[in-house]
Amino acid sequence: MIEKEIRIMDPDGLHTRPAKQFVDAAKKFICSVTLIKDDKEGTGKNLIKLMKLGISCGTLITLRCEGPDEKEACETLGTILLNMKG
Repeated sequence: MIEKEIRIMDPDGLHTRPAKQFVDAAKKFICSVTLIKDDKEGTGKNLIKLMKLGISCGTLITLRCEGPDEKEACETLGTILLNMKG
């Protein structure tokens, strides 16, 4: 299991368009992908569950990847979150 803390800097937070891009990328990996905000978790492969987390600009989240391709997934998905622009 690999975890990476990421601060969301997009002024609009994790809204529908970048969340969809994240989910599409997450689905390409075998490992499980989870985003954690405070005490709430959402699977990174489900758009609705990600949107329910209510991730806004400045929020510190944890990206957790667990499985055979967890290293590549965490690097790729972490980069997407760091570079997202609405």
